[in-house]
Amino acid sequence: MKGPSLRFLIVSIFLSAIFVSGCVYRHDLYQGNFTEQKDVYKLRVGMTPEQVKFVLGTPMLIDPLDTSKWYYINYVRKGWNDPEYQTLVVIFDDDKTVKDIKGDFQKNPKFLIPLSME
Repeated sequence: MKGPSLRFLIVSIFLSAIFVSGCVYRHDLYQGNFTEQKDVYKLRVGMTPEQVKFVLGTPMLIDPLDTSKWYYINYVRKGWNDPEYQTLVVIFDDDKTVKDIKGDFQKNPKFLIPLSME
């Protein structure tokens, strides 16, 4: 192959590579704690850390200097879209029982009623 046909082949391969690289599929990425609202509704004041772990799993972060707060962080990136973050902070009273929760999830309307009182 000589002359214009070789150039045409090289240019064709180069242009094909450019067009194909623009159509790359990006997998969805899920990281952290997969926390759902239905699970957060199960949390109540007075629950022990073991009960919280049973409902939500192991937290993503427990501050070694302040173990009264557990952080559940959910990171989701679907395709080429911007990532979405959801956080839930479970706050314990003296590291023994749930005192409050904060973050991107709603509290159960019965959150302040301990399970033992129901």
